[in-house]
Amino acid sequence: MAGALPGQWDVSIEHYPDGTIPAQLLDWVWEAAPVLSTLTKYRLPGAAILRDGGGTELLLAERPWDGRYLIGTLLPSPDHLNVTGAGPRTVVATTAREAAVDVRSLLLPSFEQLVHLARIREVQEDLDWVHGAEPGTVDAVELEAALDRFLTHAPYLLAATRRADAKSLAASETAVLVRFGILLARAPAGAGAQAVPAPAGTDDALSLWLEAGEDLLDAVRAAAVGPAGEPARPAVIAAIPPKPPAAVSAARTR
Repeated sequence: MAGALPGQWDVSIEHYPDGTIPAQLLDWVWEAAPVLSTLTKYRLPGAAILRDGGGTELLLAERPWDGRYLIGTLLPSPDHLNVTGAGPRTVVATTAREAAVDVRSLLLPSFEQLVHLARIREVQEDLDWVHGAEPGTVDAVELEAALDRFLTHAPYLLAATRRADAKSLAASETAVLVRFGILLARAPAGAGAQAVPAPAGTDDALSLWLEAGEDLLDAVRAAAVGPAGEPARPAVIAAIPPKPPAAVSAARTR
């Protein structure tokens, strides 16, 4: 299936000799409704984790009672982004080909959109915090951390405005993007505030962020394409699972 997805994916096969998927792995599953998370009730010999090298990780497993493929996303690393709320809908498919189609057309776009919104929310929260604080009360370490988060998210926000399906922007909005583009050209994505070299030093980055950060978010929101319509076939197919085996049920009650 990985070969049918966009980009290059590394596949790691997980084996569970005791037939139980680790709870700590399921804690990282990010899905709209409990589909993969219910697998703790059933024997499962293994699963696979797919990684694209850019922060997207998928969990692939076979549903024990009907052999359908379940593919869901894992939470982004909290070191990179803090997400809240429900995740994308887990894909349920009867064949690997069908699974790849649904992951490519439904799961990945939904994941990317939710991550995009989480980036906007995190930058907005930091700006609200700084602008709402009393003069002289902002902790320097926390301010540096907020700027670092912004410099991590900003390249992705700018990239979203350059998508082929992005909406056209007004000249003033484009000018804001150009200003931040010049700044970020000197600060690699994820490098953080400490890596911004002269002449675009930390003070310049901080000044531009505080001065025009709201304008940047407005431009990013204006360029965003609305959510696509509901697919003809939902990604999650309703199914009534059988009662878990007695041995598994007993183990869960101890």
